[in-house]
Formats: sequence, structure tokens, C-alpha cells
Amino acid sequence: MSQPPLKAIQCFCIAAQHLSFKQAAQDLAVTSGAVSQQVRLLENWLGFALFHRRARSIELTDAGHAYYRSMAPLMGDLINISRSVKQVNRTQVVRLGMPPSFAMMCIGRHLPALRQQHPHIELRIQASAVLHSVEDSGADLAVRYLPHPDPALDCTLLYELDVFPVCSPDYLDTHAALTNGRLDGVTLIHDILHQDWHRLIHCGALSAENTMGLHCDQSQLALQAAEQGLGLALSDRVMAGDALSSGRLVKPLNLHMAARRNLYLVHRRSAPITAATCHVKRWLLDSLQDEGIATPPAP
Repeated sequence: MSQPPLKAIQCFCIAAQHLSFKQAAQDLAVTSGAVSQQVRLLENWLGFALFHRRARSIELTDAGHAYYRSMAPLMGDLINISRSVKQVNRTQVVRLGMPPSFAMMCIGRHLPALRQQHPHIELRIQASAVLHSVEDSGADLAVRYLPHPDPALDCTLLYELDVFPVCSPDYLDTHAALTNGRLDGVTLIHDILHQDWHRLIHCGALSAENTMGLHCDQSQLALQAAEQGLGLALSDRVMAGDALSSGRLVKPLNLHMAARRNLYLVHRRSAPITAATCHVKRWLLDSLQDEGIATPPAP
């Protein structure tokens, strides 16, 4: 026999762990004699004894103890790797990348429906403020703000965005001139998504003397600051929809402007997507359509 007897190695490791052929037999659902026979086979292959056999017990020889110390970690790795592969085969993994604000404000409430419809899909949401390319991020699907469709990606338009100013009702009460397009003396809240205050002020011919600034690196933080009465933020229907519906935010003036970037659901063109990824894509589109956010054709 040129190759080591792998089944015999498994029997040996379990018997060495318990120092019992009987316990090893119970773990393996075989007889004690079958375990003993496999250990003999391994000893014959190795050319040395692994156990001292007593009347009612077994004990590792020095050589057997050294062999077990070498083999036990390898056997553990083999078991763990096999279990991981089994889990991946049983559970269909889909990695979905998106900006953190979008994940927190638009996705979380829809997750129970995905779990109910597709219980075997393991969704791994990658919510990162640092949006790498789809290829570099490893995402199967990604939500991206893009100025136009990327020809290297399959792009489904989720929403054409308009930006507009929002603030808390109390802030509007104390800055009533906002309704007349006067931003003089207000705090303009900036975020990395809609960096359009200068463009909006110019297009709307607004008065904006002696304004102050508050800068946030996430859209959600900017909206929270606006809700807390810290100033005037730029937002869109996707991010500010809930706050506007509940009255936590209001539009101080009727001024809208097309955003520089629109919201897309994208995935790589270089490789076909899996059936599980198709299910997640359909779930996400349906969820956003139910909210009146996305109006794309069926994928």
C-alpha cells in the first residue's frame, strides 16, 4: 500500500483522543473490533506500534504520542474545511455592497421578507463608506451612486435623484426667510453624497450671505444634524423620505435640482450571476418599487 490508510488515521486519532477503542467506535458508529483492526492496519503501514494494549485500557507509545501530536491538528483542519465547504454548498451566499446610509435607511426593514422567501440564501451586506470597484470589493451585487451607467457593469437604474433643501420644523420657524429663498445667516450642512450647495444657490438665485458650514462624511449624519435643528441640509427622496413623511424634516422652499449622480444596482458583466444572486436582485428591486423608489424593468 503506497498511500497511507486515511480511514485508519481517522480511527487512530479518535482512539488516541479518548484512549479508548470503545469510545472511538461509538463516535464512528462502528464496532470496537473495527477500530482496532484499522489501527493495526495503520501500525503495519507505519512500521511501529501506536498503542500499548492492556487488558482493559490502551496507552499511547512514545512513537504513537508523537504521531498523534502531528496528526491531530491536521485532522482538525480537514474536518473544519469539510464542514465549511458543506455549509457553503448548503447555504447560497450573496454579497451585497452599498453605502452605509442607504443600508441603514432603506434596506434593514426589508430583510425579513428575503429571509421568508429564500431561507437558504445567506446575505452578506458590505456597508462601507469607502466604495471600491465592484471587482475589488468582491460583491456579487452593489448599490452605487453613478453619474451615468458604467459600460463595464450591468447597471439597473433604481432612481433618478433630485436634490432639495430640508430642515427641522423648529429651524424653519426661527429662519422664516428661508421660504423666500433667503439663506442669509443659516448653517449649510454638507455631506459627501450631494455636494451641490453652490450649484443650488446659483441655479435658484438664492441669497446666501454670511452662511456657516457643518460638514459630515455620511448622508445619515447630515440628516440627523438637520433633524436636530443644526442647519439646512441637501437631500433626496430616498434618504429623506421617511423623515419628511413623519414631519421630522420639512422642505423650507420649493426648489429641486437634478442630482449629479443617480442610484443604480450593478453587478459584473464579466461573469454570469448565480441563481441566488438573481433572487436577491429581484427582492431588492421589488422592495424599492413597493416604496415608490425604484421603477426599473424586470431584470
